[in-house]
Amino acid sequence: MVKILSSPRLDVYGQMALDEVLVGEESFKSENLCRFFNWSSGPSATFGYAQFYQSCKTQLEALGIREYTRRPTGGGIVLHKDDLTFSLIFNYGGVLNVRQIYDKLHGLIREGFERSGIKFDSYGAQSDYRPSPGGVSSSCFNNPVGGDLMAGGRKILGGAMRRYGGRILYQGSLQYKGARGSGEFESIIACAFADFLGGSDLNGLELPPTVIKGAERLVLERYRTQSWIGKF
Repeated sequence: MVKILSSPRLDVYGQMALDEVLVGEESFKSENLCRFFNWSSGPSATFGYAQFYQSCKTQLEALGIREYTRRPTGGGIVLHKDDLTFSLIFNYGGVLNVRQIYDKLHGLIREGFERSGIKFDSYGAQSDYRPSPGGVSSSCFNNPVGGDLMAGGRKILGGAMRRYGGRILYQGSLQYKGARGSGEFESIIACAFADFLGGSDLNGLELPPTVIKGAERLVLERYRTQSWIGKF
């Protein structure tokens, strides 16, 4: 079973905090969760856990982005302007490694869009993302890696993962015209996730107030703090 979470309106700090709370929430330990971000603010950005703060800060502020934070997952700088941003949380004890999970999940999303008449290509180069070559942080969507989805030679879907024990957090961004708020696109991604898990059913789930309160605390303790944002 895949539970599609009803997400509150949050800024970039709250979005990252909520994902971390969800992946560790005891009452959800056996659940496969899918959440589409409901943004409360204007343009913002996230950057991967291992990226260098000063490089990210310089690039983002040059673009006029003032709200940004470090993700718990890896990857590069991701601008959140009109993208469809989402997270998937699941238990995985299979034989695939993180690279193979990424490829399979994106392949199923590509197939889902193709069935709906939208053709994307898979980037073929089998390379992992290098977030800070030469100490300079780079934009995730200017640097496709194997398994990313492409349209017209441009990367349009990328994501990053992190293992929390046997539990996996995937954070993804679909940067394609009309993506944010598209129920059709959300359905395609949710169904692909269900297919990845072996054809699971889809069901809705309201977030309990305790989880939302936990995310609010984590915003103050981590995602808005300079010690986290400027960690490296």
